Amino acid sequence: MKLLLTLVVSSLLFIACENNREEVQPAELTAQAGQLVVNCFISPQDTMLTAKVTRSRPVLDNDPLKSVEITNALVQLTNGTQSVTLVYNSQLQYYRASATKMPIRANTTYTLIVHTPDGNQVTAVTNVPQAIPLKTVRLDSALVTEADKSVQKQFSVVCTWQDAGTTTNFYQVQGNIKGVQRELPATASAVNLGVIPFIMTDNSLGLVNNKGVNALLSVSAYLWDKAGITAINKRYRSTAVTVSLLHVNEAYYRYHEAVDRQLQASSNPFAEPVLIPSNIVGGLGCFGSYNRSSSVAKM
Repeated sequence: MKLLLTLVVSSLLFIACENNREEVQPAELTAQAGQLVVNCFISPQDTMLTAKVTRSRPVLDNDPLKSVEITNALVQLTNGTQSVTLVYNSQLQYYRASATKMPIRANTTYTLIVHTPDGNQVTAVTNVPQAIPLKTVRLDSALVTEADKSVQKQFSVVCTWQDAGTTTNFYQVQGNIKGVQRELPATASAVNLGVIPFIMTDNSLGLVNNKGVNALLSVSAYLWDKAGITAINKRYRSTAVTVSLLHVNEAYYRYHEAVDRQLQASSNPFAEPVLIPSNIVGGLGCFGSYNRSSSVAKM
């Protein structure tokens, strides 16, 4: 009797699951129209206003030859009283216009509007943050012992700035070294490495937020070149270290922070998928803004 009852209950559960199951055909997924994807970031330091407009690929659409570029959209940027149209450049594959036609101002709200000939329209809004000056950029050095027991002088840079207020604020810190030379064997001369970027935070994009605390913020970095060799030698005094502080809006920060996490997890098949935030109404992507201040320290 117990066996019969178990079989009846199992059959009912199976039927219930069958009734609730909804089949999704692959053809239905690939037939879905892609959404407009817009990426545009503006700043008072811009010399060109640029925007990238593409179309997303539907699920299961793996056609590598299928173009996602939108080349015939009407892309407009407006501050409410003035507007400019960004024109598509086929070589660069993005829309652009000279910033002289509408200079970007701090504490001003801008609206981005994108129309396509098939009737699609997306919009987005951003308010440009004020510039936050760097308070200090300080170079430091220490003697370190290498694996081969040799002692090298390793340099570091520390920068500080006063946070903008009691609300949560978002920043991106960028740095580069100019005039660095690498020593070669005695039979050859030194080679100038040009401009070397370096990272000052624990993420690859230099993103920082104040977590709502009004305080003096600080980040630092060791100065290494891309090959992992000490980038500054004490005999080269012409070296210049430039640090740039970008005060970014929240949409800019959230978008790039998610992209950074996605890139970090891309090689891990067991990583959780990263949801990329969007502030594009009717589409995908990001319309963000920032304001840059820079300071140079020389050796």
